[in-house]
Amino acid sequence: MASPRLLTRRGWLAIGGALSAAVAQHAAGAQETEPRALLFGTVFQGSYLALPGAKVVANKEASPRKKYRTVTNYRGEYRIRVPAGDATYVISVTAPGFVGASRTVEVYGIEKTTANLILKSRKEARAAKNRNSTE
Repeated sequence: MASPRLLTRRGWLAIGGALSAAVAQHAAGAQETEPRALLFGTVFQGSYLALPGAKVVANKEASPRKKYRTVTNYRGEYRIRVPAGDATYVISVTAPGFVGASRTVEVYGIEKTTANLILKSRKEARAAKNRNSTE
């Protein structure tokens, strides 16, 4: 037969586990109450290779101070969750050694919106500018 001390320890572990599960369920429920839309896409280099580590910022045109930020993964992909509803977002991308780019997208309700962007290297952009100025 188990000692009373061991039963007490087991009881506390069971109570702790039940409380943890309840808190996790409440937190998950709180996240689900706010509907979200998804902005996602891929950031490419000028040669159509994925660009990992690029900084992506999305902000609502109506309230530009509220910004949603992320960084592209190893495949150049990003995803940003924004509040659901009809809105226009400006997605801006920057990376060291590249000229930044931006794109405007429309979001309607709860939907997924794709916005792929291509960044040119600063070197490539300068060469193109020089070619255009000599013509």
